[in-house]
Amino acid sequence: MMKRASSFSVIAGATLAAAVWFAVCAGAVRAQETGTIIPQSPADVEEIQKYCSNITDNAADARYAIQAKELADLRAEVDQRVRALEEKRKEYEVWLQRRNEFVDKAQDSLVDIISKMKPDAAAAQMALIGDEAAAALLLKLSPRMSSVILNEMPPEKSAQLARVIVGAQSIARGGNAQVPSRIPGRIQ
Repeated sequence: MMKRASSFSVIAGATLAAAVWFAVCAGAVRAQETGTIIPQSPADVEEIQKYCSNITDNAADARYAIQAKELADLRAEVDQRVRALEEKRKEYEVWLQRRNEFVDKAQDSLVDIISKMKPDAAAAQMALIGDEAAAALLLKLSPRMSSVILNEMPPEKSAQLARVIVGAQSIARGGNAQVPSRIPGRIQ
């Protein structure tokens, strides 16, 4: 509380000094504009100059103190926001990890379910889901089961799934993911 009162008195003193300084300067400007000379004794001018030079340091110190306090407040606010963002990031990482674990378990369960289905029923079900999901499931099944399921699918759908699988393998190796829509030498 004492520090706040002393900074208030410094600010009040600086404000009063600035007001006196502006009054003196304004009087000098008016005197120059009108051509009249304000009678002042050399002692008064010297005293005013001393006062002003003493006040300028206090005013500059007060401005610096205010700016330093504002910067400290801003830094504290930024630090608080960074901490809040870090907490959110950690929360999202935990959520993402849980989601990925769930997706892995669900996919493994789905692979087990499809591997135990009859090939024609599995083909019918996989023809209805998205190409990427169906291709991922086919890759997790044994090659024998995947080939039987692809054989039971309509030719267009099995060709599309083959393109997706080839494209995924090409991306995994760092190659070009483009797969030609028409394969030369094959009737489509």
